[in-house]
Order: sequence, then C-alpha cells, then structure tokens
Amino acid sequence: MPFVATAAKQLLVGSFDATSTATGVDWGVDVETRDRSTLADNTFRQYVMTLRTLNISFPGFNDYDAAAWATYSRANMPSEQVVSLAYNGTAALDPVVAARGLLREHQMFNASVGEIPAIDVTVQSSQKLPVYEGLLTRASGTNITGTTTTTPVQVGALTSTQTVAAAIHILTYGGTGTLTFQLQSAATSGGSYTNRGSASSALSAVGGTWLSATGLTVTDTWWRLNVTASASPVAAVFASIGIITP
Repeated sequence: MPFVATAAKQLLVGSFDATSTATGVDWGVDVETRDRSTLADNTFRQYVMTLRTLNISFPGFNDYDAAAWATYSRANMPSEQVVSLAYNGTAALDPVVAARGLLREHQMFNASVGEIPAIDVTVQSSQKLPVYEGLLTRASGTNITGTTTTTPVQVGALTSTQTVAAAIHILTYGGTGTLTFQLQSAATSGGSYTNRGSASSALSAVGGTWLSATGLTVTDTWWRLNVTASASPVAAVFASIGIITP
C-alpha cells in the first residue's frame, strides 16, 4: 500500500502559527451510540447515534521559548480556539479546513537524552460540530490598516439545513483602534451585499474569532467579510468562509 506524506501550507490555532512547529494534524469525529434493540429485533442489534465529538490533535516539536507551543497552550487552556488548516496554498480562494473547540489538554514535555523535545496538543469541539471546508477570503501576507472588504468567495448554494461560518485569525496587531468583522452575502461577486448574522465585537488584540451567519437565502452563493476599522490598526489577518452541514 503506498504511503503519502503531505506538507501543510499553514496551520493556525487562535493567534498561534503552528506550521513550523507541528509534525502532523489529525482531525477525527467520535460518535456515541446507544443500543436500542427490542424483542422484535431478533436478527441484528439496532443502534442510534447520540453525541458527536470533534477531536483535533497536533503533535510537534517545542523549543520552550517565549513564542513556542508550550507557552501558548498553557496560557490559553481551556479557552475556545479557532483552528484552520490551509493545505494547498495561502492565497485568496485556496481551500481551508476550519473548526473551533476547546483547547482541552496538552502534553508539555516529552523528551529523552539525545531526542528533540516534543509536545502534543488536543482541541475538542465545544459547539455542534462546527467544521467546514471552505475558501480563504483574506490571506495574512498583507496587513489590514483600515476599513475594507475581503475577497469574495463562492461557497455554493445552501440547503435548508446548512449554514455559513467564518474562521478569523488575528496573528499580529499593532497601531491604534479596533477591527470589527461582519459576514455578508450576495447573489453575484460584484452584487449588493447583505449583512448575515451579528458582527464580531470590536477587536484590538491577537486571537481567533468565529462568526455564524443567519437570515440565509439559497440564492446568495457569494460571501465576504466586511471589516470596519476605527483609528489606525495594523493587523495580519487570516480568514476563511465555508458551509457547515450538521
């Protein structure tokens, strides 16, 4: 059986860029089942699905300096984290897998003489399986310095049970003032955009933010983020938008 090793373009947990630290990433969903067999089920047992749990594991190396995994995970446990994996590229419209969950545990030190110190971080879902494979709407290579909109992405038509979300990472923040993010949708890329859901709070520091859309329509397949700046912030922002299917 062939073995394929992949290299991710960017792996982000909140405001931490783990791309050069993590040696792998494992996304999995555990499902709890219950036996609902009755006396009439005399051939096969019958099971029903109950709770689902998203588990994301990040094994990697750690040098224990001020900007390393151990410092970040220790300071942010057990807070909610936005997690994004850009596996093909880091330009607008490149695919991104995103989720959010609690930074639940980490193994801070695993080393022996002659070996490289390692760390293993785990994030578990804290909401109703908020996972999507979407598109990058804002790359972090150019700072946001004022009010703007992100690159429109076409996520596709929605069904009645689906919704749209945005995963936003502020990796660096300087200058003065705040940034506020708002999901917007339109029927065409250059059409009239409508606000969908509540805007984020006014942000003035590094971190991760998750936005969920409401008031959806199946005719709107194009999405973007409206970014409102007060004063003169200077922020490196990585953001993606995608469809969530329950």
